[in-house]
Amino acid sequence: MIEKINGGLGKIIMFLSSVMFGLMVLVAIWQVISRYVLNAPSTFSEEFLRYSLIWVTMIGGAYAFHLKKHIAIEMLVNRFSAATQKRVRQLVQLFLIAFALLVMVYGGIQLVSLTMSQQTVSLGIPMGFVYLSLPISGLLITWFCLTELLTGKNGTTQGSDEPIDL
Repeated sequence: MIEKINGGLGKIIMFLSSVMFGLMVLVAIWQVISRYVLNAPSTFSEEFLRYSLIWVTMIGGAYAFHLKKHIAIEMLVNRFSAATQKRVRQLVQLFLIAFALLVMVYGGIQLVSLTMSQQTVSLGIPMGFVYLSLPISGLLITWFCLTELLTGKNGTTQGSDEPIDL
């Protein structure tokens, strides 16, 4: 059941990230056209692109974390025996859960509450919505770490260590 939840969560994240990225491409094209062709620069596009990039990066980063496609230093861990490697990885998972909960979720909620009364300059939305990506990605990372600790599986298929194709 956990694998189905993670699969569904992954599909939602990929869909939302893809839609947001496609929208970012369209807004960037509009920014270039309005600036260089129409000689009337768009007032919202730069701010929209900046905040959209924050959201895509944070949520996509949480998903990449789940798939084990993030930067990881394995040189030290690989020097241990297989049993020790498993324990070290579990310890790392616990450390990551603590970091995600304390810094990303708790700190992110504090940041959101502090900035909800501030508005962005051209979009006019509360800055708290921009920073909301931090606790959401922290919750996703916590969920993915917990499910890996409980099931021993991550989002990758067995033997899937190939890099992401760009």
